[in-house]
Amino acid sequence: MQKLEDTSSKLSIGIAIAGYSLCSSTLLLANKMAIEYLPYPSVVSFIQICFSAVVVLIIKALGVPVDDFDATKLKAYAMYIVAFVSAIYANMQALKASNVETVIVFRACTPIAVCFIEYLFMGRESPSGRSATSLLVVAFGACIYCMMDSQFSLYGLTAYSWVITYFILITFEMTYGKTLTSSVKMDTVWGPVLYCNLLAAGPMFMLGYINGDYENIGEKISEMSVNGMSVLLFSCVAGTLIGYCGWLCRGMISATSFTLVGVVNKFGTILLNVALWDKHSSPGGIMAVCVCLGAGIFYQQAPKVGASSSDSNERMAVKSDVELALDRAAKESKDSEERLLGGSKR
Repeated sequence: MQKLEDTSSKLSIGIAIAGYSLCSSTLLLANKMAIEYLPYPSVVSFIQICFSAVVVLIIKALGVPVDDFDATKLKAYAMYIVAFVSAIYANMQALKASNVETVIVFRACTPIAVCFIEYLFMGRESPSGRSATSLLVVAFGACIYCMMDSQFSLYGLTAYSWVITYFILITFEMTYGKTLTSSVKMDTVWGPVLYCNLLAAGPMFMLGYINGDYENIGEKISEMSVNGMSVLLFSCVAGTLIGYCGWLCRGMISATSFTLVGVVNKFGTILLNVALWDKHSSPGGIMAVCVCLGAGIFYQQAPKVGASSSDSNERMAVKSDVELALDRAAKESKDSEERLLGGSKR
């Protein structure tokens, strides 16, 4: 996975983004529906994590290549697991406390923070004017949404405590996750999926246990309707697929681009939410959401520092080689001509 960004074709990147988008655009809504049937976010997340880990272990047993556990890799992934579990839990709590659009807009602001971190610490050039404008419009749309959101006017900033926490955690997760794809050698994409889910199961269980979410949980799950069980199963499948597509996509593009892809594909989530759910923002708030997400389409990935000069040097080197070849050909032609002229004089 270390060189995916440098070796992947545009077609393979497009396929990875499409797969990630399909999963991401439905998982948020699936989670929202799942906690309506089972109103314990940590329990739902724990079930999804265990489901994903079991699926990867099964395909590994069936012969599909999956990275084995390694002490060095486990150490590198430890910090990511903390952020990963915390972000999942904060996301679930945010969905429980507010509407889907609120989570989407705060998620839409994360590319700005990720872009800033990439520029300062991860060897990326600053974004172009077009890309900077795109990110600023996203932030502007988020501000408009907050002013129109009834929860903000009623409860103030406390209504956003969980989504602010989610914002900070997801920003760290996106940047550190990209660092892992380039610094930790993984032979397969399923490797990070297994590491994350299997290692996250324990911490996620403890979070729920501390909150008392597992009291009589067996009875509560058994009382779920068929529709509720179906929604929960669907969210587990989507969570497994987004794990694979997410790590594949993350390895192919920059952290900012990966974060922004997750934001833009929420268009599908909004459409599904409007069609199926009754807890929405006002029409003006939904319009602000669309402004945020639409602006993300115009973002262009910033190149790595030195990449532009390297390309320029390569073009200069190619040009020099061509010029040398032409000079050599001209010289050989001139020598041949002189020999012919010398032969004619004799």
